[in-house]
Amino acid sequence: MSSEVVVSVSNLSFKYKGSDREALRNISFEVHRGETFVIMGPNGAGKTTLCYILSGVIPNMYGGVRRGRVNVLGFDPWDQPIYETAKYVGILLQDPESQLIMPSVFAELAFGPANLGVPKDEILKRIKRVLEIVGLEGYDERHPRELSGGQKQRVALGAVLTMMPDLLVLDEPTSQLDPIGTTEVFEAIKRLKEMGITMIITSHKTEEIAYIADRVLLLYDGEVKAIGRPEDVLSNVDLLEEIGVKPPAVASYFRKINIGDSTKPPIFLEDAVKLAKKMIQEKKLVVKNVEFRNGEVERKEPIIEVKNVTFIYPTEPPVVALKNINLTIYEGEFVGIIGQNGSGKTTLAKNIVGLLKPTKGKVLFRGEDVSKYTVGELAKRIGFVLQNPDYQLFTLSCEEEIKFGLKNIGLPEEEIEARIEEALKLVGLEHLREKYPFALSFGDRRKLAVATVIAMRPEVIILDEPTTAQDYRGRYLLADLAEKIRRKYGTTIIMITHDMDLVAKYAERLIVMANGDILADGPTRKVFQMRDVLEKAFIKPPQITRFAQSLVEDGVNPEVLTVEEMLEVLSPSEE
Repeated sequence: MSSEVVVSVSNLSFKYKGSDREALRNISFEVHRGETFVIMGPNGAGKTTLCYILSGVIPNMYGGVRRGRVNVLGFDPWDQPIYETAKYVGILLQDPESQLIMPSVFAELAFGPANLGVPKDEILKRIKRVLEIVGLEGYDERHPRELSGGQKQRVALGAVLTMMPDLLVLDEPTSQLDPIGTTEVFEAIKRLKEMGITMIITSHKTEEIAYIADRVLLLYDGEVKAIGRPEDVLSNVDLLEEIGVKPPAVASYFRKINIGDSTKPPIFLEDAVKLAKKMIQEKKLVVKNVEFRNGEVERKEPIIEVKNVTFIYPTEPPVVALKNINLTIYEGEFVGIIGQNGSGKTTLAKNIVGLLKPTKGKVLFRGEDVSKYTVGELAKRIGFVLQNPDYQLFTLSCEEEIKFGLKNIGLPEEEIEARIEEALKLVGLEHLREKYPFALSFGDRRKLAVATVIAMRPEVIILDEPTTAQDYRGRYLLADLAEKIRRKYGTTIIMITHDMDLVAKYAERLIVMANGDILADGPTRKVFQMRDVLEKAFIKPPQITRFAQSLVEDGVNPEVLTVEEMLEVLSPSEE
């Protein structure tokens, strides 16, 4: 990293056209050449707005009022057309689909430099080099739609790189990816860092960002709350929790055992393990013999039975998405289903709710073949909350959205009103009952989609990727809600997710899927100890579990799932 300033922002404030509040207020910072500068903060903090201003998306695509100074590579993007800024500043958006327009990876990578008038030989050289950087050698003739989420995001990144920008702006590049896709994109970012590329990245993934950031800026409600090295900013557990950014789990653990104000909690797993071993040796930490309940709950009646189910998508060539699946879900369970994109998780859920019919085998609900029900009839019994709430919302108000399903099942008006009131209160939207659903934030639209399902009082609720595009607090909101409903009504919850911290906290039982097969099915605590299975599925246990596993030789129970449990098994000495 050099001393040359590439980006200078001074007292920047911005208000979108038609808005009565500022999205950014008095923001100031500098980015140096070769620096990896990471911006973190909860949803709504202003991260994307800042990316748009630095790359010229604002004001060229979104209008508003700006105050303060912005200098990017010697010019202000506000003052020139976006195609001029794009020669020097490359931006990668959260959703790779929105940036991929060509029929092959090769064409996608050639499109930008060809538009800049780069000679053909130079374009070919750039494509070859970029394919190596993003790890997609041999994929040049593939159509982008045939690729996984992580591969698509790397193609979108490659398309930016072939234009050879001086500055890369990556807005939440892994927010919609599964664990393997996230790893692939972060590996590509590490290679760019080694090459000295200047990068500004926004992200919610604290534990991964700790390893690649040179400096971190914390944004909250449009204002800078902290800026500095990751070791300084990401170890400030109290501030991170206050503004809604997830602290590294090991930092949270050491903050809670109070290692002293002068010592910063470690943010890296390796450093945490070294410190814990040292403190155990010095008898400052005491290992306690704690046996955890393994999640074996008293099983009631089977509610869903999947018997010898194979499902084949009738594409060309056909895709076998499920291979002879056998599975029983019991009343009142909270079950997590994990696995990479394409492992069969959502296909399994769609077979359960009747949106897809098994190619072979059958699905039973309370002993009855689900094929005997219409999709509408089954929806009363099994609620399905999709990844994207926008696919479930279509009326003119939150109240009408919930009322629609209740009227369809013929409930009396009095009962409908009571259920609307209860559902809106449960999700915290009672003050927005008259609001147009698409005027809500993404998080609130997702809550509304849940409200439409819980108002029907189904016996089973399936949550499909409830954490997509959610910040730290948003990740837990729907899971908390599901647990509340389970306790109140005895509802069975099935949660499909890539979030290992989430399943560790809520799911008693974990099902691991890969390539249409079930690799493991058992208590969450036990499944996270199955290293060979998890490696095969490209899944890592939560950081705090890996921390405990690294201390097995010191007598620590490796089956820890949360920071609170780690405090139980490894506590400060009372001396």
